[in-house]
Amino acid sequence: MFKSTSTKLILVIIASVFMLTACDRSKDKAVDTSVLSAGDTILRYVPADTPYVVANVEPLADDLMDKLEPKVDRLLQSYQTLLREVLAVKGQELSDDERNSEKYQRASAVINELMTMLSIDGIREAGIARNATSVFYGNGLLPVARVELSDAAAFESTLSRLEEKAGQKLDVITIGDNSLRFIDADKVKIVIGVMDKQAVFTIVPAPFDDAQIAQVVGSELPQSSIADSGKLQKLANEYGFTNHYVGFFDAAAIAERFIGTAQGTDAALLALMEHDPAKLSDVCRAEIRSIAGIAPRMVIGYTEMSVDRFDSNVVVEIRQDIAADLKSLTSAVPGLGGDKGALMSFGMSIDVKATREFVEARLDAMEAEPFECEHFANLQAGVAGGRGALNQPVPPMIYDFKGFLAVIDEIEGLNVATQTPPTSIDGSFLLAMDNAQALVALGAMFSPDLAALNLQADGKPVALDIPQMQAMGVSAFAALSDNALAISVGDDAEAELGTLLAADASDPSPFLSFSMDAARYYGFLGDAMAAGAKDDDHAPSPEMQAAMQEIMQAIADVYDRMSADIRFTDRGVEIESIVTLQD
Repeated sequence: MFKSTSTKLILVIIASVFMLTACDRSKDKAVDTSVLSAGDTILRYVPADTPYVVANVEPLADDLMDKLEPKVDRLLQSYQTLLREVLAVKGQELSDDERNSEKYQRASAVINELMTMLSIDGIREAGIARNATSVFYGNGLLPVARVELSDAAAFESTLSRLEEKAGQKLDVITIGDNSLRFIDADKVKIVIGVMDKQAVFTIVPAPFDDAQIAQVVGSELPQSSIADSGKLQKLANEYGFTNHYVGFFDAAAIAERFIGTAQGTDAALLALMEHDPAKLSDVCRAEIRSIAGIAPRMVIGYTEMSVDRFDSNVVVEIRQDIAADLKSLTSAVPGLGGDKGALMSFGMSIDVKATREFVEARLDAMEAEPFECEHFANLQAGVAGGRGALNQPVPPMIYDFKGFLAVIDEIEGLNVATQTPPTSIDGSFLLAMDNAQALVALGAMFSPDLAALNLQADGKPVALDIPQMQAMGVSAFAALSDNALAISVGDDAEAELGTLLAADASDPSPFLSFSMDAARYYGFLGDAMAAGAKDDDHAPSPEMQAAMQEIMQAIADVYDRMSADIRFTDRGVEIESIVTLQD
C-alpha cells in the first residue's frame, strides 16, 4: 500500500484546488426552472434521498470570470510560494542523509508537481475548464464529490505524473470500464479517479471492498435523482437562490439513518462503527427524532452573484414554535444591521428578560416531559443546573440592556510594519438600554467629571471635556436619549452622534451584525504578518513571512467590503452576508 505522507497530500491539495476552482463559478440570473431539475446535468448522479448536497450547475458569467481569474491566479501563486517555503523549512530540519534520501527526494518531487496545479493554467491543464459544474453530496452517509472535466485524459495524465514523481503506483479499483486509484490511509481509503468524464472523490472505511466502493461512487445511476425529486428547485424558489452552490444539510434525515433500518453501504458503515440501530429502544428513537426535529435542516445558497457582489444566505430551519420564541429575543438598536461603510462595525441586540423566559420555557418543557432515553441522561440532569443559574440574583439594570453598536470610521497613523500606534481614531459607540438616563445618573454618583456634563435625554451632543480626553488630545462628544447612550470621537464626532442616535432600527433587528472594509482588513493582516516576531526562535523565516503577507494582499485584491447579519425569523436562524468585489 502506498502510505507515504507525500502521497496522502495528493488528495488534500487536489481537493483544495477543485474547491478553489469551484468558487469561480456562478452567474447573476433568476433561477432557471429547468436546470436544477434537469435530468442531464451532474445532478443525475445524486440520489434523491441524499441527506446533504451542495451543487453548482450553472457556469459563472464571462465578465465575472474575466475579473476573478487573474486575482485567483495571484492567490494560487501565493500559496505556491508559501508551500515551497514550508517544504524548505522542513528540509532544513532534516539531516543531510535524510534530505538526500530517495524517500525525501520523491516526496519533494510530488509536492513540486502539485505546486504546478496551483495556478489557473495548472487547473486547466488538469482538464478542468472554467465553466465546469460540480456537486458535493452524501451517497447515504458517505461523502462524494464530482467535478465536470473538459479533458478526462488530461486529468488521468496529471495523476500519472504524480505517481511517477512518487516512484510508486497507487492501488487501483476497477469499476466497470473505469479504474479508480485509492490511497490506503490506515482507517480509510481515499478514492480518486474518472467516471463518465467527471473527476470523482470519496472517502470510505478501509475494510470496504470494490463492490461497496462502487456503490458509494455511483457505478449505476440512482433510480431517482435529486434532479428528479425537484428538491433543489423547490429550495431555490422558496429562498430566492441562484443556481450556484445551492444545497442543504438534512439533520433529521441523517439522524434517521442512525436509528432506522440501515441499508446498503450505510449498514456496512454502521456495523464498522459497532452501532446497531436495532438495539435502540422505541423511546430513544422517538426522542432522537424529536431533538433532530428542533433544527431539522440547514440550507445554503446565493441570492445574487454579479461582477460587483456576492449575496448569500445560510438558514438553520427551526421548529415553528421555537422559531417564534426566538424572534422575541432581540431588541431595537438604532443603526444596527447592514453595512455602515466604515472601516469596521460590530453590534448585537438582545432582550435579556425575553431570553430568560425562553430558557425557562425550555427547562419547563424538559421537566414536564423528561427524557427517558439513557443517552440523554446527562442532558436531563443539566436541568437542575440550569434552574440554579437562573435563580442567581441579577441587578435590575441588566434587564434594561438591549444591545450595542460600535463603529470605527477611520484609524490614522497606524503602521503595523514599524509597530507605530495610531495617531487618531474616529469612531462611535452606542449602548442601547431602557432608561439610559438612570445609567448616566449612577455613573455621575462616582464621577464628578461625568456629573458636570449634565447629560439630558434630549439627544443633544455634549462635549466630553474631561481630563482623560484632554490628556489624549481627543475630540469627543456624548449624547443621551430615553433608550440609548452614545459616544463619538474624532473630527466629526458631534455630527456623527446625531446621525447615530437618529438612525432607524432594522426590523427584524439582527442578533449579531458586522461589516468591514475587507481590503484594508486583509492589508492590516498582511502587514502584521510581515512585522511578526523576528527574534523568537519559533518565528517564521523572513521568506515565509513575506509569502504569508503576499497571500493576505492577494485576498485584499479580491474583496472590497464584507458584511453579515444574523437574524431570528419565522424560518429559523438566518445568516445573510454580502461581499463586494474590488474593481
